[in-house]
Amino acid sequence: MALNLKHSPFGYFRYFYDTLGNQLLFNIVLSVFLGLLDGLGLALFIPLLQFVNDGSNAASTNTMGGMSFVIHAFGWVGLPVNLFTVLAFMVLVFVVKGLVNYWLSMEQVDLRQRYMIALRMKQIVDLDNLSYQGFLKLDAGRIQNAVTAEVGKNIQAMIQFLGTLKSILVLIAYIVLAFIANWQFAFFIIAGGALSNFLYKQITESVKATSIEISKRGNLFSGFIIQAIQSFKYLKATNYFLGFSGKLKDVIDEVVRLNRKIGRWQSVTASTREPVIILIVAVVIIVQVNFMGSSLGSILLSLLLFYRALNGLVLVQMSWQGFMQNLGGLQTIADLKVLMHEEREVQPETSFAKFEKSIELRNLTFCYNSKPALSNINMVIPKNHTVAFIGESGSGKSTLANVITTLLKTSDGEFLVDGKNIYDYNLDSFRGHIGYISQEPVIFSDDVYNNVTFWAPRTPENEERFWSVIKKVSLVEFVDNLEDKENTTLGDNGILMSGGQKQRISIARELFKQVDILILDEATSALDSQTERFIQDSIDELQGEYTMIVIAHRLSTIKNADTIYLLDKGQLLASGNYNELLGISERFQKMVSLQHV
Repeated sequence: MALNLKHSPFGYFRYFYDTLGNQLLFNIVLSVFLGLLDGLGLALFIPLLQFVNDGSNAASTNTMGGMSFVIHAFGWVGLPVNLFTVLAFMVLVFVVKGLVNYWLSMEQVDLRQRYMIALRMKQIVDLDNLSYQGFLKLDAGRIQNAVTAEVGKNIQAMIQFLGTLKSILVLIAYIVLAFIANWQFAFFIIAGGALSNFLYKQITESVKATSIEISKRGNLFSGFIIQAIQSFKYLKATNYFLGFSGKLKDVIDEVVRLNRKIGRWQSVTASTREPVIILIVAVVIIVQVNFMGSSLGSILLSLLLFYRALNGLVLVQMSWQGFMQNLGGLQTIADLKVLMHEEREVQPETSFAKFEKSIELRNLTFCYNSKPALSNINMVIPKNHTVAFIGESGSGKSTLANVITTLLKTSDGEFLVDGKNIYDYNLDSFRGHIGYISQEPVIFSDDVYNNVTFWAPRTPENEERFWSVIKKVSLVEFVDNLEDKENTTLGDNGILMSGGQKQRISIARELFKQVDILILDEATSALDSQTERFIQDSIDELQGEYTMIVIAHRLSTIKNADTIYLLDKGQLLASGNYNELLGISERFQKMVSLQHV
């Protein structure tokens, strides 16, 4: 799929061709063939009318103009030109046309499915390749809108584009045949059609601009909806929801206004197009017969072809307006694709095999928008040691953890794993060795087994490992008491579980993954004291088996850490074990006394 959307017919064609390839070209060939068959079938009406008018069983080629080759073809194959043969050939032509039309329709169904799958998969790949820093720059509402509502518009735009393309090609076939029958009449009709198309051009441009505006409002609406859901408790408790809903209503009202504007223009087009066409045809016939002495028979054949052609022109313009109505979907997805491409995470191919010795940070600095968030950090984390990051909010604890997970890339200094620069490796392969447990546990709307194993196949080996980690995090009794045991669905975000149970499920998932490094980012801060103690006991049992990085406000949770790092405003103030820090750091002594640890 093209990275940028060029606003021109060829640009739209290229946009779809990059996804659909030669199958799109094959559709073009079928459309041309369909138009030629239809025109050929229409041409056979002239000898039929002649049979009826003359009451004879023979046809003249004089009234068919340049299309007389159709009648001559009967002689070339040794068939007489009579009512029976003409009717038989006409039936054959329209049967073949029906088969081709069915083939073309099924091809377009396949194209739509292929396009939808390609679009969805590309969005998944783009999200996977998006860097964490890039994700932070993007608006969540924009992403949500692009992968839901705008995908539907995108697919509808593709359908309308295919319909427009088909109508154009059939239209061209009619025009070519009409030129063969009577080129003068055809020329005047084309000139008239071009004039009418010019009159409607501004309507099409207005529909296009309005469609893009609707998609922008859709991004805004999705953003507000996400905020309303995330902040529902606060908005409800404070009676702010009514005021917030006013913002949503304003966006909805604007979308309704814009859709009415598109509908109005489409109604104008639909109601005036046919009268304009008939007026053009009438004027051309009068000029041809009265001033240019043309044969009414050849005009009639050309008129038959052009009546179909001008109806085809109506279909083209209606399909094109439909395409323009959904163009905002193309634009929104194309714009997001460009942004995600700019913020993609480019990684080396070399995989990180195994964590064996230590993580080392040397003079490490990280900046947010040129403002240092971490400055001159030096530390060594040996394998299977437990370290803790402590400090006030904004001291850089979570930022440092995000650097170690490689979600954030250092601005300066060295980040070494087993003595080698981590950025020389494929970062995803390194992240595969990391388990991350946050303050808000991640629970999927699925059963216990899939939440812990991350949808691993239910083999005897995996089931044995599942129960092993369930035992490690003291969840055996909880799972056994569930109605369907490990097959019990936990509900949206684990609504059926307590905070402590959700946190232990999160820990179990990381243990099942068989990681080397466990990062616990305020993992117990949202729990009551009793549950926190229970989780802390589970964590203590893991000490020495994993390299653990613990971020905590509550100092009671990091008493047993091998090394504690005290941070302040992005700088490392002191380090040591619990007792060592008590002896060397007044700041740490004050923190301990305030928490009565």
